[in-house]
Amino acid sequence: MSLVIVSELGHPSVNAVVNSLSHHFHTPKQHSASTITTSTATTTTTSNSTSGLPFPPKNIIVETTQRMAAASVNASPPRQTCLPTLDHFIKPIKEKRFIMVKQCVTVTGTVVWTHYFNDDGDANFNVALDTPYKGMLAPGNYDVKYVPHNKPPVAALHLETVCQGPVTSSSGENVGTCDGYNGPDFKPVLPKVGQHVMVTGRYLVEFPEVAGGLAELHPVYAIKILP
Repeated sequence: MSLVIVSELGHPSVNAVVNSLSHHFHTPKQHSASTITTSTATTTTTSNSTSGLPFPPKNIIVETTQRMAAASVNASPPRQTCLPTLDHFIKPIKEKRFIMVKQCVTVTGTVVWTHYFNDDGDANFNVALDTPYKGMLAPGNYDVKYVPHNKPPVAALHLETVCQGPVTSSSGENVGTCDGYNGPDFKPVLPKVGQHVMVTGRYLVEFPEVAGGLAELHPVYAIKILP
């Protein structure tokens, strides 16, 4: 069952999502003053993807996203250009995996892992956040599935830069996802492990990826290598 709730900004608010989920589960309504929004106008009560974990109970979603929004106060307003047009190069079937916390934030930190490129064309890297942003991680960022890959093995924010390589995946989530993409070309500034960076992007949590949710900037809007 899909629940479609659109706020004034064109995104479903957490209030609306929670109220609709409460009705669906026949549980008491929970109220929230948060302005967090989901990344698309659709949310479901189970796994929102062709693969991955089911979404957790609504109270866990709300608690996680509210905490993430509060922790991102130092990341707003963004200090680089926001390019929300890049969001359109993520197909709706994949967008259903995400709950957006903020449309555009800027963070700094040290790169601890890179993977250039995924079969969906994305260039991925992880950033160990500087002190003002450390609270922006979700429980999944501390999972042993991810931490051992980082060098040093620390919890880090996951970042995905769309359409930087060829799309070789045959998955319906990815085929055709980069059709019409004409930039920006981030390849000259894709960072190396150990570099200090400033990155701007859409701040979200992906619950189907790992238990507790993975905090990400996805897509990345801007990258700057810092001294």
